[in-house]
Amino acid sequence: MALVDFMKRAYYAAVGPPTTVKKRDDAIRIGLLGASKIAPLAVITPAKSHSEVIVAAVAARDRKRARQYAKKHNIPIVHSTYQDILDDPSIDAVYIALPNSLHYEWALRSVQAGKHVLLEKPSCSNAEEARRLFEHPLVTAPDAPVLLEAFHYQFHPAWQTFLSLVHHLPWGGTVEHVYSQQFLPNGYLDVDDIRFQYALSGGCLMDLATYPLSCVRQVLGRREHLNVVEARHRPLPVAADGSEVEPQIDVEIKATYITDSEKTAKIRGDLLYGGGFSFLPASWSHSLPRFKWPMTEALSGEILVDGQDDGQDDGSSHFVQRKVTLWNHLLPTIYHRIDICDRHFLRRGEELVKTWDEVQYIKAYNWPEGDVRSQTYQEWWTTWRCQLEEFVNRIKGRAGSGVWIDGEESIAQMEAIDETRISNMNSINVMKLEDTAAYQLPFPEWDNLQPITPRLDFDRVKANSTLTFRPKLYSIMPTQPQTFPTAFFLCTEV
Repeated sequence: MALVDFMKRAYYAAVGPPTTVKKRDDAIRIGLLGASKIAPLAVITPAKSHSEVIVAAVAARDRKRARQYAKKHNIPIVHSTYQDILDDPSIDAVYIALPNSLHYEWALRSVQAGKHVLLEKPSCSNAEEARRLFEHPLVTAPDAPVLLEAFHYQFHPAWQTFLSLVHHLPWGGTVEHVYSQQFLPNGYLDVDDIRFQYALSGGCLMDLATYPLSCVRQVLGRREHLNVVEARHRPLPVAADGSEVEPQIDVEIKATYITDSEKTAKIRGDLLYGGGFSFLPASWSHSLPRFKWPMTEALSGEILVDGQDDGQDDGSSHFVQRKVTLWNHLLPTIYHRIDICDRHFLRRGEELVKTWDEVQYIKAYNWPEGDVRSQTYQEWWTTWRCQLEEFVNRIKGRAGSGVWIDGEESIAQMEAIDETRISNMNSINVMKLEDTAAYQLPFPEWDNLQPITPRLDFDRVKANSTLTFRPKLYSIMPTQPQTFPTAFFLCTEV
């Protein structure tokens, strides 16, 4: 039976609903900005099972490619430009899966055109753009178009069940540490993929690793600010001629955080995950693709369990530490598992008398039985289908599941990305300008600098800042508070 259920979920999720869904007259007509690889998973296939959604139009930089895309996916309208979609009065909403560097511009244009927006993550190239977008009067107005950053995994019952478990620990416990990981096997992405282009705001932290960062922030909660303890990255491999290719791009990121309340978190993401054990020489095997499940794990502190002594009256104290692990939060429809492991300790003073584990496993393909939401959701719905359901509910003014990602959360996520990226590039305190002689480094001109924070308004930076330096890294600091966020730059001559 389990195998049959798995095959049903996989087939319906990949191909479409088990029965044809008749579209309603008031269905939301969505236009695709970009003929992206993700749109079939994120919108096109989920729309097949939604009576209130029609994917009506597509536009791409290459009109021929857009026509081929439209034919393949049965999209009736092909527009020549992105703006043509925004100017089309028959289009109610847009899905933006353009390169990250274009998210801010086209999301704002879409809102200005009165279109609802489903915006791929990350929402923008940096926190400044995110604040400008989500705090724009057209976005915050009472009757504003709906704007949603597409962190689809959050909408699935599996993730929400996991969150409920970690936010409501027994015995009064709280999460003290959280870890999240996400990997892509080496070779999955082409070498010319947009994720490896800095000008398009690429990199692992701006793509794959934004998931684990989002996950640990969800577990710890909005009130917990992540202070970066350490961030390290692996750059793109050098070119065949030995030159650096896109030196600002990270293909792997590892970061450690601590909150103001001293809770800790770690993330890891890798766009080129490979290597491991092999009978081949290490020089060969390091580039072989390797697989690891997406995973998020939350660990409580040790909790003193009152009134339980495991049947012994020997003066020992009973402690429990709970670990909750969610495997495969990204594609839970195919497979996922929530592990709840309670490790028990009996201690007599400083002596450890006894330990034992109690483990249970949970699946959550739908909301719990009896929950009204389970009457709408289906076990074969993907994370993207759940997200589309709530996007439509918000547009239609319905309550929905209660799961939502608002502008405040999207801004906070982008701020966490920026702070992680800055820490990754800088492990040395800012040095003052008068210290330059001690390091005997040439003082750079503005033209020698490359921004680490993507797509900052460089002219505004230069007009409102002074230049200081550190070894191999220059910092542009504002001369007046709040003229722009702190930005960091590599000096190409050092």
